[in-house]
Amino acid sequence: MTGSLCRKGEACTENQKRAVKKTDGPLVIVAGPGAGKTRVLVERTAYLVKRKGVSPENILVITFTEKAADELKSRLINCVGLDAELMQISTIHSFCSTILREHPEEHDLGAGFEILDEESQLMFLRSVFYRIGLNSFMKMGEVHEAIEFFNRCTENCVDPDELMEALKKRYPDKKRYHGMAACYSQYLKALREEKKIDFPGLEKEVCLLLKSNEDVLESVRNKYRYIMIDEYQDTSPIQERIFRRIAEPKSSICVVGDEDQSIYGFRGATPENFIRFRDKYDAEVVFLEDNFRSRAGIVLTADRFMRGERHYQKTIKPVRGGGTDVVILRSRDVNSEARNIVSLIKKLKSTGKIPDYGYVALLFRSVRYHADKILRELRREGIPYIVRGDGSFLKRYEVRRMLYFLAYVDPPDYDDKFSGRWGGWWNISMFRGDFLDLGEETLEALESLERDVKLSDFTSIQELEAAGIRGEDAEKILGLNRIRDELEQGSLSVLQTFYRILEVTGYLRRLLLDGSDKSRARIFNLAKLSSLIDKYETIKPGARIQDILWYLYLLPQHLHHDEAVLEDPASVKVMTVHQAKGLEFPVVFICSVIKGRFPGIKRRRKELVPIPQELLLSSGEPEDEDRRLFYVAMTRAQDALIISTAPRINTRKVGISPYITELREKCGIYECECTSIEGCLEREWAEEPLRINFSALFTYEECPFRYMMIYHYGFVYPETFMQRYGIILHRCLEELHLAMKNSEDINGAFIRELVERCWIPMGRDDEVKKRRLERELLNYYHDSRDHIEEVVSVEEPFSIPDDDIIIEGRTDLIIRNSGGELELVDFKAREHGGIERMGLEYQLRTYEYALRDRYNFDRLSAYAIRDSMRMSFDSDPNFTVRERIEETVQKIRSECFEPRRNQFCSRCVFRNFCGV
Repeated sequence: MTGSLCRKGEACTENQKRAVKKTDGPLVIVAGPGAGKTRVLVERTAYLVKRKGVSPENILVITFTEKAADELKSRLINCVGLDAELMQISTIHSFCSTILREHPEEHDLGAGFEILDEESQLMFLRSVFYRIGLNSFMKMGEVHEAIEFFNRCTENCVDPDELMEALKKRYPDKKRYHGMAACYSQYLKALREEKKIDFPGLEKEVCLLLKSNEDVLESVRNKYRYIMIDEYQDTSPIQERIFRRIAEPKSSICVVGDEDQSIYGFRGATPENFIRFRDKYDAEVVFLEDNFRSRAGIVLTADRFMRGERHYQKTIKPVRGGGTDVVILRSRDVNSEARNIVSLIKKLKSTGKIPDYGYVALLFRSVRYHADKILRELRREGIPYIVRGDGSFLKRYEVRRMLYFLAYVDPPDYDDKFSGRWGGWWNISMFRGDFLDLGEETLEALESLERDVKLSDFTSIQELEAAGIRGEDAEKILGLNRIRDELEQGSLSVLQTFYRILEVTGYLRRLLLDGSDKSRARIFNLAKLSSLIDKYETIKPGARIQDILWYLYLLPQHLHHDEAVLEDPASVKVMTVHQAKGLEFPVVFICSVIKGRFPGIKRRRKELVPIPQELLLSSGEPEDEDRRLFYVAMTRAQDALIISTAPRINTRKVGISPYITELREKCGIYECECTSIEGCLEREWAEEPLRINFSALFTYEECPFRYMMIYHYGFVYPETFMQRYGIILHRCLEELHLAMKNSEDINGAFIRELVERCWIPMGRDDEVKKRRLERELLNYYHDSRDHIEEVVSVEEPFSIPDDDIIIEGRTDLIIRNSGGELELVDFKAREHGGIERMGLEYQLRTYEYALRDRYNFDRLSAYAIRDSMRMSFDSDPNFTVRERIEETVQKIRSECFEPRRNQFCSRCVFRNFCGV
């Protein structure tokens, strides 16, 4: 064992040390479960910076999820300091976006493109459904099948014309195949026209750019000289091509993975990239086989289960000891399974084997389809739990009520369309409950109204009083009807309508005042709905309420959101095996290990259009992942693993899983009593650090209540013209400053091309707005070119790490001015009169404080683009930034979110909920 660079007093194993110090040439790190691979990545990165003197900008680290990237960056900040902010630590999609934005002139998208995630892609395709001709070949509710086909084409770099030619040659009579190929071509055209790109498109664009443009390839290679890729077993063929192209010819590339844990074939991932890496690169291999996570019985059982299935021959060895750590829980059927699992959980708690229920995780192949009986039993026994993967968001009371009242205020009458799922217009049950909080007298009056009377036709208090509806109740119903009138006049967006309904009903205000966990969960769900509405309106400007309701009505099951849950460390965790990957729990139950679930029923892949093999980057069907999925589930357990099985689903006999038989015969695992399970080690649960940007910090200073609504709960603030204009402006300025840094010729033609590249469609008068921005940028350039002696840095990232919070941000510009001073410059899209001076000084001095180890600034400035005004501050050692930040952070952690009256109250969308 040798010392750690990042954790004083701790040691690395010999193989961990080898993995850290092998920095030249290609390297494969075969990392078994619980072997400390994240730690090795952190130590290896720190070794490159601290021992090898590698510049942080030359390091690229790719992770599978954004959460993994954040965790890695946090640990590196603690180890190497703020230099970690200069590294590219991100997912593959974020990395591809960075390459495209850094080279906007080398591709058709420019810098102002919008990235569509999986949900946004579905929204977009629905919005162009008729435009690209999909209506000739499928129903709107089948669009997700088209997405699967389109994505497979894109991630295999299939050319639309070549696809059409190949399909006509192989399937001359299949007109639907030809039509879908034409739709794919039109889909790509629609994306280009609207400056949008989906996730597979990001990878394809970068892959083709690196292949066709030697200058870009050389630039990327020179920048990223040391490459590390985590979870390499879950990469796709196109991703492998991107990494290989960048890594050559020096091949300073390190991949980390475990073929045993490759479970994302349905996303196009293949373990073949990892398996063949050694031979393809002639790479050195380092095995991390010491499992620090699990007790010995769990490690040995899981290792025997996978033995004989591996290409990289390894033997996972337990560091911890252990006794009876793995048991089989057999029940008569899935109903008794639910009772037996919950009974065992209670026994573990009552006998002191677990300190609280938060030590237990229940893992399923599918929570949505397999967990209902166990969840019902947990509720019956009063055991707290947190569930993920059940897609229950649209079933929530507050969400259904809001959707109903959105439908109520929308003028079109579409009873018949939604009667199956949302209920008819006249649904008195929707007026009951605390969403409207109507009195009993009002509810009786509503019940007695004639069936042909439309509540939405009431236009005055007098009419409502005549119908027996009085006081605040009459005001609420009349308020809803007025929203209806505003919508007919076209004066409200859907998101604005959402907030108006919350205002008129008083529902959100009541939830905030109540403050209970139940109310807070409802607030989180309403915030999630606001985000979904905003996303839809961003994809389809001018969308109507009925468009969003249709979107939700036809939403495929795999995209159904989970309801918001309040994190409770003392609750049982319920999730799918896929969601549990990368996590660990003291006690794991693998539930319903029965035939047809583990392993699943093998079904032949159904393709909307069969893509000819010669057009694909890889050959063959995805491998059988069931064994690996079960292995991942087993290796999540730290102290105890309970594998639950039953031969029947209700009265239907299905049989126990063959894995159960294998565990008995190969591993010697049998049913045991609860008393044979050893107690768990007591643990302290580490709280994840809070990550916020400076905008959030400044929002808190401005109004803690507004901060709470936006950054704590997640409500989306309706985007203003100035916000979108500011995004475009900053993209233009970034490119302009880089051009100045590189001494390029800048003139009116350059500015026009720049604005065109960075523009994001804003609706009406786009051309007028473009010309205005061109004038402002040209004025700025003429005003500043003599002031700027040298462009030192553009868009430099920074962070302020604390024990439990990380504040992140980016500077707009750092220059050496004509007076020889080092100057930090921040840009504002407004006139200088609209910028609050004290807030501005706090912002600039926070930037100065964050960058204190890199720069010693002489001057801090803000430049108002609209009127070409520069506001500056000299150095002030007495300005207390650190103390002010710490005070704010402490208040945020303590959830001190009292409203604060300020000059922005009249324009704040939350002004009717705060009580000020």
